[in-house]
Amino acid sequence: MHDNHSGYRISVVDEDPLRARKDARELLAALTEADSTARLDLPEPGSLAGAGDKGGPSAETVGLLLSAGSFVAAMVQVWLARIPQRTLVVKRPDGAVLHITGKEAREDDTLVERFLADGGDGDGDGTAAG
Repeated sequence: MHDNHSGYRISVVDEDPLRARKDARELLAALTEADSTARLDLPEPGSLAGAGDKGGPSAETVGLLLSAGSFVAAMVQVWLARIPQRTLVVKRPDGAVLHITGKEAREDDTLVERFLADGGDGDGDGTAAG
């Protein structure tokens, strides 16, 4: 893992902005005990933060900024695995992005942790699709 874990972003993607915010707040509540620096990163009112995602402004993205670490990554994985229809976008400080669904989180219970742990060590192209 990096010595500096700041700058990790986990985004909840949903066509319903209220549900995306609710889910992001729920995930934040689960993470704050392990990462006191975790905070919501809400889109500006009237904007679609996910406007460039998947070909158009069909989904709102509500993000969390956190310092990460293996325990936090494991908590994210467990939270996501409970909701098979949810999609999260995980972005490392080096710009690498992982799109993962709850179904994929159930099938591979350490995917988020491994992705965050890789942290720009040179393996792969830095982008993973879920």
